[in-house]
Amino acid sequence: MLEARKYVGFDDRLFVLFGLPLTSFFIPQIFFQLYPWDQWSVFKGEWLQAFYFSLSFWALFRTLMVYMRKRFPGFNNAKKRIKWMVLIYIIAVPIVNVLLVIILNVCEVKDNYDPNPYQAYLTTYAVSFAIIVLYEAIYFYTQLRESLTEKEQAKQAQIRSELQGLRNQVNPHFLFNSLNTLMHIVGEDQDLAKRYLQRLSKVYRYILESRSEPLITLSNELAFIRAYNFLQEERFRGNLQVDIRVDEAFENYKIVPLSLQILFENAIKHNIISRKHPLLIEVFVNEHLQLVVTNNLQRKRQVLDSTQVGLENISKRYAYFTEKTIEIREDEQHFTVALPLIHPTKPTVYESADY
Repeated sequence: MLEARKYVGFDDRLFVLFGLPLTSFFIPQIFFQLYPWDQWSVFKGEWLQAFYFSLSFWALFRTLMVYMRKRFPGFNNAKKRIKWMVLIYIIAVPIVNVLLVIILNVCEVKDNYDPNPYQAYLTTYAVSFAIIVLYEAIYFYTQLRESLTEKEQAKQAQIRSELQGLRNQVNPHFLFNSLNTLMHIVGEDQDLAKRYLQRLSKVYRYILESRSEPLITLSNELAFIRAYNFLQEERFRGNLQVDIRVDEAFENYKIVPLSLQILFENAIKHNIISRKHPLLIEVFVNEHLQLVVTNNLQRKRQVLDSTQVGLENISKRYAYFTEKTIEIREDEQHFTVALPLIHPTKPTVYESADY
């Protein structure tokens, strides 16, 4: 019952308890011109019979509606869902109507009023389609409200992620490590020190510029991560190795900004990096149009905090733009995260919304 309510869109028990008897009360008056103050005995029988038919067709419609919403969920399938519901209902109504009449005859339930059969079918279709419209309108409203709520939550998650990305870069440890590395480079190679400063400037500029972007092209994210890795590779003196193998055909695809930086930061923070145990991070696109980031696993005994916060943040932001989810795999040798690539021309909820 609870699962069915999820697809109905609201708790319709009150509708059954009050709506169906009230609707049945007005059916004889609207369609057959029978009024309680004129022929109460005849009207009472027709009222009960109208309730019997209304309840039966409501049960049929509700079952069909739940099935079709499971089969064709969401806004995108609304036209297809309604088309099939109406078509099936048009075919099913005469069949069910005959069965209900047979049941009434078998139970010897008779009344003193014999309506025109065409008028009876017109009544059934009119009431049924009115209920369909009512249910679809309520379902559309609840779906729209949930969509707006999810969108607002996703926007908040994006803001938190942007702040987290800034904190990950603008913190004493990162500044200390970068300046400490620069201090050693200046005494050894001034040209290298100049390139180092250029990369450091590029990293900060990218973070500031990408703050307001919901999605970023893969080419821009890769350019950023190469600058970021230049800083880290100089810090670890060749003990951090990065292998990026991404074909140019995928560079216009989009991903969540700073997602690669979070994955690289996690790999560096949680793994041993030394001459005996170099850390290798590989980046490539697989056959499922996923950007795969994998590193050899050599965990430190003590780490600052768990990676789950960053991964959960990335996952929530992706959920806002695509139904595809990020995949996380870990075995004895590797830790791997696969990020879905978003097609460059396919509109997302964020891009199509009027904000």
